[in-house]
Amino acid sequence: MLIRRQPKYPNKFKYASILVLVMYFIVSNIYTSQAYLYISPGIKILKSGLHLVISSIAICRPYVAADNRSFYERDYPQENLPRRLSNSSYENVVRQLHSFRLVILSCARNVASNVDRFRSRSEAILDLFHPSSSVHVLESDSSDGTAEVLRRWSRVQVYSYGRLEPKYYERTDRLAYCRNTLFEKVYNLTADYFLIVDFDRFSTTVASFLTNFQYDTDDWSVMTASRVDSYYDIWALRTLSDTIVNYDVWHRVWDLEVSPNNYCRRSVSEQIIGIHKKRIPIEHGLIEVRSAFGGAGLYKANVTRKCQYNGKGPTCEHVSFHLCIRKTYQGRIFINPAFLVS
Repeated sequence: MLIRRQPKYPNKFKYASILVLVMYFIVSNIYTSQAYLYISPGIKILKSGLHLVISSIAICRPYVAADNRSFYERDYPQENLPRRLSNSSYENVVRQLHSFRLVILSCARNVASNVDRFRSRSEAILDLFHPSSSVHVLESDSSDGTAEVLRRWSRVQVYSYGRLEPKYYERTDRLAYCRNTLFEKVYNLTADYFLIVDFDRFSTTVASFLTNFQYDTDDWSVMTASRVDSYYDIWALRTLSDTIVNYDVWHRVWDLEVSPNNYCRRSVSEQIIGIHKKRIPIEHGLIEVRSAFGGAGLYKANVTRKCQYNGKGPTCEHVSFHLCIRKTYQGRIFINPAFLVS
């Protein structure tokens, strides 16, 4: 008489499937509620756990984007771009910069080793503008003496806020608070331009910075940077297209990672984000966008007054600021591939 052998783990897939459904139900309900804004770290843990459970049941499969070209290669040809100035007009604009006031704003955390480079690059740019131009840095959560090193620099106004992380757990929330606070601090300064920069990434030359003024200043409100080797800041990016990177790329990645399709994590981030990090050739020219940053942005001061940064979600804090500029002031925002930061 044959006796059918029982499976060693008869309920493994049954219990795993139930766990998947329960975790998916919890994540979905929290994700769509207001509570998500406050417990997003826990959601990330739940999502990661869900992905691990799915992965234990079946081998993951690669996610393949329908089009692997970068956003600037896919986007339709843009029209009505800012007018490029003649050499004589450009030289005249550069000479006139001495009559305009520039204010540089940056957030700093554990960047003591970057201060000397930042100072040399920013002072060279400041010297192009009116002598009253200034640098303002808000420091927080540092453990390397950043504030002390900054205070040795005579031309910088330092605001040290101690520990912000306990109150603003998400990095994007802290950055939004920092950038909004800096704008409050300099609100009464009669600035003509604001240069918003990432302290640890900002290393541009005067020649590179001045490429922003090769275009008629009546035709643009914001010029954002690129990099020599790649275009890295995809989270801040929103193109003019209705289908190409007009969404939060990291939220798209997180959703696909926990989808029933069981995509491999690395392939998801590479196909959603990585394919858009290709270097933008300088000869490509300006690219108009809804939002971008790339480590530095030059803003006309008159389009910033009523706008705020918001990093809740978490989402990139620059997006809300830029969408406000477009809606409130009809401001035009561009990526300038010749405006390079390291």
